[in-house]
Amino acid sequence: MLMLVFGLQGLLCLNPVRAQLQPIAAPPQDNRLIDDQLAAEFFRNRDWENAKILYLKLYEKHRAQYYYNNYFECLIQLKQLDEAERSAKRELRNQRNVQNKVDYGYVLKLKGEDKKSQQIFDELLQEMPADRNVIHLTANAFRVRNLDDYALEAYTKGSLLPGVGYGFWLERSYLYQLTGNYNAMMEAYLAAMQANPEQTDLIKSRIQAMMMMDVDNSMAALVREKILDKAQKEPDKILYSDLLIWFALQEKDFEMAMIQARALDRRLGDQDQRIIELAEISLSNGQYKVAHDGFQYLVKKGRSSAFYFNALSGDITARYHIENEKPVPSIELMAVVADDIENFFEEVGFNRQTFSLALIRASILGYNLKQPLQADELLEKTLALGLMPNETAEAKMLKADLLLFQDEVWEATLIYSQIDKAMKNEPSGHEARFRNARLRYFIGEFAWAQSQLDILKTATSKLIANDALQLSLVIRDNLIDDTTGLSLKAFAKADLRLWQKRDAEALFLLDSLAENNKSLSIQPLILLKKAELSTQKQEFSLADSLLTELFTRFGDHYLADDALFRCAQINESHLQNTERARKCYEIVFNQYPASIFAAQARQKYRFLRGDK
Repeated sequence: MLMLVFGLQGLLCLNPVRAQLQPIAAPPQDNRLIDDQLAAEFFRNRDWENAKILYLKLYEKHRAQYYYNNYFECLIQLKQLDEAERSAKRELRNQRNVQNKVDYGYVLKLKGEDKKSQQIFDELLQEMPADRNVIHLTANAFRVRNLDDYALEAYTKGSLLPGVGYGFWLERSYLYQLTGNYNAMMEAYLAAMQANPEQTDLIKSRIQAMMMMDVDNSMAALVREKILDKAQKEPDKILYSDLLIWFALQEKDFEMAMIQARALDRRLGDQDQRIIELAEISLSNGQYKVAHDGFQYLVKKGRSSAFYFNALSGDITARYHIENEKPVPSIELMAVVADDIENFFEEVGFNRQTFSLALIRASILGYNLKQPLQADELLEKTLALGLMPNETAEAKMLKADLLLFQDEVWEATLIYSQIDKAMKNEPSGHEARFRNARLRYFIGEFAWAQSQLDILKTATSKLIANDALQLSLVIRDNLIDDTTGLSLKAFAKADLRLWQKRDAEALFLLDSLAENNKSLSIQPLILLKKAELSTQKQEFSLADSLLTELFTRFGDHYLADDALFRCAQINESHLQNTERARKCYEIVFNQYPASIFAAQARQKYRFLRGDK
């Protein structure tokens, strides 16, 4: 052991430098990574000259195809076409692949040597083997150089090669779209669906994205035409009928969707679930007639349909809304709906599942049949069912509305306040707060109403925010013009009578106010309310006259665009004065471009003008 120690000491004495601890040398920095990053930066910044130098250096050293492609692109951008041609020739000798051959033909095309270029491309397409991967490579090589027509030809020829067994329909549809051949694009999409049904969702998403950029609705018309043609020519293929229903829903053409679904059921059967879903979608979108048609179709099938009771309930709901939308609902028809609901309860039971029908029956009893006590009893019975919080809020809201309808103001405001507190951050809470503010406006408590409306102007629901803003403007403008608030109180009372369907009283109050009050701020409101009342009574000429006076005398008032739009609708739908309607629509979007009616007015104007 001692000898070993002395031996080591001797070695250390002989080489004292090695006895010192040496730092480990750092590896040489990766020049390739630095050059790669710097070249990419030059390329992104379109500094083609510096990018070219670095990419050439990188390619000569590492032979990566990516470096060559970017080097070649730099030559093209710098318009150094002779150098690009030499480079392409050299690469073609070294590596005879598809991309290099396309690059060579591409540079010749840029130099104006079209015949040579065409010859190279034609040879490439003729030599293309019946190999799906090679066909893709060939088409992509053309795509890299923006030679979309040749890429399309590669896919078309490739699909015909024996043994390939693939149509390249999706790839071709995309290229048709790029080249603006939308007719061929849609045919390719439909062929792709037929060949590969599993791609249907992908194709739907592509069509949907394309239609979102359809500014003049021409694309939607083409899509409709192509799908409809296929569905009619091949009615036994559910694929096309299904696509037509989907397209109709995208366009909110609920009637077409329902027609197709019923036709499909008559041909193939087993479409009850599709029909009930379409009817419910139509109902939720306010398309009550379409919903009624769908529900009725299933009701007529009888109890053999698994959706019979759902359809029966939906049909009653749709019939109620159809009648309730009329200016003057028929008491007799409303009574029939109320009786049908009662019969439904006897057959199915009175429970949470029938909650929505209970509210409809209570509405009919309270508003149409003038039976407030029976309506209130039904609502109390409904509230005892153990409802969800939002359902409880809805039932209580109707109870408060019916109380206000009967002039039970303080009971109504108490219930609105309860809902507001219980559903503070929910849409139903905001709605209750708005109705409570409107109630206070009705009874002349404008300061309280204004404070609540100012909060609601930022509500999450656009509809509630707009209603709050509108009522807030009514209060503010008229209190500025008449600080006593007497004219606004008279108008608010007339407004309440209109809401309560006490039209004769409302009209008397409005006429009195118009004669005795010369305040300019209240006059447009009076004219609009009288026009609304005339429209409800189907006195369309009188409504047209009142609205015309409003936008003529008060063209700078915030209600002027509203009056113009309503005037246009009345002339279009009821007075059959198309020219006047078109003129009113034109004034809306020309003179009131910021109006919420401007876009719809422009669309209506074009339709009446006869634009396709």
